[in-house]
Order: sequence, then C-alpha cells, then structure tokens
Amino acid sequence: MVEKIGVDIVQNKRIKLRLAFLRKVLSEHELQMLDQFVSKRQKQEFVSGRWAVKEAIIKTLTVKETMHKLDIGYQANGAPVIKNPEYAHILISISHEKKYSVGIALNQTYNQRSIPHY
Repeated sequence: MVEKIGVDIVQNKRIKLRLAFLRKVLSEHELQMLDQFVSKRQKQEFVSGRWAVKEAIIKTLTVKETMHKLDIGYQANGAPVIKNPEYAHILISISHEKKYSVGIALNQTYNQRSIPHY
C-alpha cells in the first residue's frame, strides 16, 4: 500500500557543480559515479536527477534525512534504486527531458492485507 508520494522537478542549469554543493547532495558512491561523465551538461543532468529524486524521497519520510546520506544506485535493468536498506521499501524513478529532471518516490508498506494473493 502506498502511504506517501513525493515528486520534485529541477531545471538542470540551476545545478552548480561546486564541490561543497556536490558533497551536500551526493553520497560518496554517487560522487564517484559523477566522475564518469565528461561534459558539464551530463554532470548537471546527473546531479539534477539526484536532487529531484532525493527531494521526492525526503517528502515521503517521517524522519529528517540529509541528501548526501541517501545513496541512489541502479538495478541490473538500469532502473534507479535506493541502496540504503532502511529505505528499500521506497520505489523511485528519475527522468530527464532537455532542460529538466524529475524524480518521484512512492513510500509503501506491506501488511498481510495489502499483499495480493494470486
């Protein structure tokens, strides 16, 4: 059952690639991922997507969390996933379109009544 939904949109050009800012937004793992990109546009898009999805995640939480503590990775099929085990129940998606990046988070809980039986 979905308890909370969070969504955020970011204009990519607003993202500044200053190290102090990046350390507030990205986990250590994500900082390493950022180094794989060559162009400024690719880097801004990556950080913008991370900002958007982390804002969306934070909107669904009942506890305070900082962005750099949230670690976003990828599943084998390329879909984004939260690597922090305590947030594994939150589904996320990131999308990019020219000038914007958007992130969505679905914070869900399961109980015996909400598990479908086939």
